[in-house]
Amino acid sequence: MISSLGQVMLYVNDIEASARFWKEKAGFERVEKQVQGPQVSYIVAPKADSEVQFVLHDKAEVAAMNPDMNLDTPSILMTSTDVEKTYQEFIAKGINANPVMDLGFMKVFNFSDEENNYFAVREVN
Repeated sequence: MISSLGQVMLYVNDIEASARFWKEKAGFERVEKQVQGPQVSYIVAPKADSEVQFVLHDKAEVAAMNPDMNLDTPSILMTSTDVEKTYQEFIAKGINANPVMDLGFMKVFNFSDEENNYFAVREVN
């Protein structure tokens, strides 16, 4: 039986730029750089001990190995204990983010990486 989510694969056009975005702008930690021959992937997470991590893979390399694979970015909803503060930090770092919305049952905003993939952050207390 599955007990947890461990990693989410993100297929990107520029793996080095994506790794910099997640580390320098989004404040993630680089957990590991994996090198297998000519292929490089990065594992990043909000904290090194996060239960769920992103694995950044080069989209062109993955497509060459498995042409029928869906390489679209999944819809990912992250959490923050202070969504307004997170939003302000992202704006200050130049991240393209839409304003925080209060939906009554949750506060949320979305942002995009430098390849225009969208992600969302909701507030949890």
